[in-house]
Amino acid sequence: MHGLRGSRVLVTGGAGGIGAEVVDRLLLEGALVAATDLVLPSNPKLSWSGKADITDEEDVSQMTEAVLAALGGVDAIVAVAGIQANGPTHELSLATFRKVVDVSLIGTFLVTKALLPQMLARGSGQIVTFGSTAAVNSAPELAAYAAAKGAVLQYTRSIAVEYARRGLRINCICPGGTLTPLLRTLNEERIEPDHFADKHPIGRYAEPSEIAAAVAFLLSEDSSFVLGTAFMVDGGYSAS
Repeated sequence: MHGLRGSRVLVTGGAGGIGAEVVDRLLLEGALVAATDLVLPSNPKLSWSGKADITDEEDVSQMTEAVLAALGGVDAIVAVAGIQANGPTHELSLATFRKVVDVSLIGTFLVTKALLPQMLARGSGQIVTFGSTAAVNSAPELAAYAAAKGAVLQYTRSIAVEYARRGLRINCICPGGTLTPLLRTLNEERIEPDHFADKHPIGRYAEPSEIAAAVAFLLSEDSSFVLGTAFMVDGGYSAS
């Protein structure tokens, strides 16, 4: 990818799953990467790593100060962190609904808000947020997750247009089903057919590395005219 070598990138949710793959891919491309999560990201090649609760404004403020001190600035943010809750909507507790929204939406807002000023002062910066197919398609028994990811997409579109002429390029990546460690475990324990996998026209789930590759593209100069998109990386799920 063009333009990633030496780029200073913060990845939230960087300790495992898709986030860890994003970290690996950006390091491979020559970026300087800082990563945060509720548990300490362990990749030894990170320029900075730390624990942070991105739903807590004070935690985000302290994390931001530490990252800026370590890297001297942040050129790009990849806001991977998010959680999911499954089950009938009428059985969903307010606490669970709020937690899902807080991590995906409020966490994305707090992290981008904290780092936008130094990007605007520099006149350049890139942000990739994480939506989902649930942001654009119906998602039965995923009401909190769908609401949170739909809101992340609209938040991303809003700030993408707001800051486009000030040198910032912002997009929302929307993965389909992805073989994270959790999903691999569920598949190993599965007895019934996996109907969700069958709904992907490509015939399989994504590997986390495929999502990470799309993130690298969105941060690179190769995507210089891509802005404000719901960038679908879903094996055709949303088109079917």
